[in-house]
Amino acid sequence: MGEPKFEYLVPYSIEEAVAFRGKYGNAAQFISGGTEIVPMITRGKIQQGFLIELTALADLAVLERHDGGLRIGAAVPLSRLAQSTLVRERWSALAEASASIREPQVRNRGTIGGNVAHGVPSADLVPALLAFGARVKVQGPKAEREMDLEKFLLGPYRTALEADELVVEILLPEPEQALGSAFFKLTKFGGSGLSVATVAAAVSTRDGVVASARITFGSAGPIPCRVPAAEEFLKGKRPGDEVLAQVGALVSAAAEPREGSIRASPMHRRRVLKPLAERAVALAVRRSSGQF
Repeated sequence: MGEPKFEYLVPYSIEEAVAFRGKYGNAAQFISGGTEIVPMITRGKIQQGFLIELTALADLAVLERHDGGLRIGAAVPLSRLAQSTLVRERWSALAEASASIREPQVRNRGTIGGNVAHGVPSADLVPALLAFGARVKVQGPKAEREMDLEKFLLGPYRTALEADELVVEILLPEPEQALGSAFFKLTKFGGSGLSVATVAAAVSTRDGVVASARITFGSAGPIPCRVPAAEEFLKGKRPGDEVLAQVGALVSAAAEPREGSIRASPMHRRRVLKPLAERAVALAVRRSSGQF
């Protein structure tokens, strides 16, 4: 196989970036941090065409409060999310998920847009974003549109993104009162490498009783997803050991890990999801009540 050949395109606006994609079609790929695209190139999955550089677009680098919630540009790097005081205080699970990803060099280059846009089943930020009810804003040649992240994810490596659209922002709603959140992850190589299983929880409590809960997992099914059965079971209860154990069992039962993975067997993924879920919910509850 010969050396890959690409022409580098540097747009000066989101509209121009989208226009490049419309002009060159599937021969053009958006690139920002490159942590998804570059491995595709090195493995020969993409051999020639055009790379549309996004890092110079200021509109994709915003990280700010918006209508009580949070507006995150698609090119915001993971390290910035992990270090942001605002994110760490109000959206703890997202900061923890961002900090969990591989080495500092990868966190400095990888972006939230890249973590979401490719529909990767092991994308670590997605469970945390689902726990917060995130929405995705995309820009096409004619208009912008928004959708819930749950509807954006269609299947393994499949999203609702049209061929000529670009993910431009992730929007998080204003947190509920006394919302606590947490993210836990298991990897095969002690913290570096792709996840075996991940769990995120966002819980609101009143007087020690769970008022609302969103519990999600990743890397153990076709796409990261919520666990409604665990959420409904937890509501209205005081989360002691027995309740947490049942929540963990419900999360484990909801998993649909694929056969043949080199990282872990389906049985192992289901087994580790239980303690991960128990820990994530327990920590989210403590944070909700101001204990941690």
